[in-house]
Amino acid sequence: MEQKKESPVTEPKKAENPSADIVTDAKATVKIEGQEFELDAALAQEDKTLKVVLQPHFASIENANITREVKDGKLTVTIVKRAQHKGTL
Repeated sequence: MEQKKESPVTEPKKAENPSADIVTDAKATVKIEGQEFELDAALAQEDKTLKVVLQPHFASIENANITREVKDGKLTVTIVKRAQHKGTL
């Protein structure tokens, strides 16, 4: 039986303006629990690093949804805490 070769996975097309996804500002805006503040963009690039930095101040970040958006070279990170189960039913 002959095996079929799978075609390589193609990556989704980038936005028409590829420079729109490049972070040029050294500071990122972080939005969490109704607050907004500036943080070094390098610290906001990865979930793991961001969680380590913010955990002492926002315990809810451990199980939060983290989304990032780059607009005009400025990184904006939005953190929304997830509802957690409070025991058994």
